[in-house]
Amino acid sequence: MLLVLTLLACPTPTGGGTGTVGNAVAGGTTAPGKLPIGTAGVLTTRITEDGLNQVEVDLDGDGKVDIINYYRESAGVKLLLKKDVDLNHDARIDVRTTFDEAGLRVLEEMDGDFDGRADVVDHYIQGKRSMTEKDTDFNGSFDLFSYYEGGKVRRKERDSNGDGKIDFWEYLDDQGAVMKTGKDTDGDGTMDDRRE
Repeated sequence: MLLVLTLLACPTPTGGGTGTVGNAVAGGTTAPGKLPIGTAGVLTTRITEDGLNQVEVDLDGDGKVDIINYYRESAGVKLLLKKDVDLNHDARIDVRTTFDEAGLRVLEEMDGDFDGRADVVDHYIQGKRSMTEKDTDFNGSFDLFSYYEGGKVRRKERDSNGDGKIDFWEYLDDQGAVMKTGKDTDGDGTMDDRRE
């Protein structure tokens, strides 16, 4: 996860190297950048069908796309709306971050086992994490849900038997210690057994 955070925190190059990059043309793509292997920089730029500027970046100089940034440009100001990152160089998105018009993070999806499906999804409200969904057993279904208040996990809900219903709850204090727990013992989706 440190690598993920490092890549997302790093500023995105806006050019670089000794190669050339084509100019963006509305509705089309540009010629691929001609950066020599070993030179990091922008590989391609284009305008997407929905009018966003798409910039593909090679961070490590291997000639392959590592980051794709999607911007809206207005009056010379670039607003980043989405960032896709390929962490393991398999040409598939491993981290996708979506931003709102104010530039605040709204959603971040991460594929930790590199199978093409998100295993962790973080939801944000006004740029602050509000909920995390996790697929802890990598079976394609989220089974752990963490809810945040004031930047800290305050409640966790788990589907421990894979039936799609929450059957275990944990409530945490400011230090992250469990204050109380609850279980659904009869499978009806409500807490039957509570412990403090």
